[in-house]
Amino acid sequence: MPYLGDYIGHLLSEMTIARMHADLEAVRVAELYASHPLLRHMPVPHFRLPELDVDVPVLIKQVEEQKPDAPPRGGIKMAEVPKIFGRILEQRFAAEGIVMKPEHRKTLQSMIEARSIGLGQPTETSVDVHRIADDLATAAARFLRDTTLSGEPADSARMQDFQKQLQDAARLELLKQRQPPPRLNVLVTTQEIREAGPAENVTRIKLKITEQAVEWTTVESEGRTQNRLVPE
Repeated sequence: MPYLGDYIGHLLSEMTIARMHADLEAVRVAELYASHPLLRHMPVPHFRLPELDVDVPVLIKQVEEQKPDAPPRGGIKMAEVPKIFGRILEQRFAAEGIVMKPEHRKTLQSMIEARSIGLGQPTETSVDVHRIADDLATAAARFLRDTTLSGEPADSARMQDFQKQLQDAARLELLKQRQPPPRLNVLVTTQEIREAGPAENVTRIKLKITEQAVEWTTVESEGRTQNRLVPE
């Protein structure tokens, strides 16, 4: 019994594969045209799927219920953020060889807890984990810049690198903490729909799908060459 989102995603994926096979056939035909003395001067047939109308019948079988203590759709538990970020911070301290005085460590942890509370949002909305990670990483790095570590002032370049590493690690870890949203289970096979009884038992989803292609392009940035997908 698939989820509705997965089922529609599979349909879209199959349409993309159909377009790919059409392009592969166009390439094969183009090679045949190139090898023919007369056809080589004619345009090569190339088919696209500019717009599709799809009528999808489904039967709604079950709606998953959200747990009472779960965060909003796709969100994280804000109460867990200080502990998670604190663990990541300790890992970065160990990797960088940073040693903090106990009183400084306690102050930093209190600051993280206070900022985490301020970053929360109403329970009806999910939380942007990138915003949380960036804010806490910036605050932690600022605290370290203003604090003497092991008797030496914090080096600016070192702290910039520390902040970047901490920010990336926090983003990744907080993304892992996202709770999956409740899903909608549906029946989609012809036999299941036929056995459902009257037509009013069937939900019909009408989709208008418009094709938008992307293409590879080479971009030079900061002395490096990167390949990116951009709209056609």
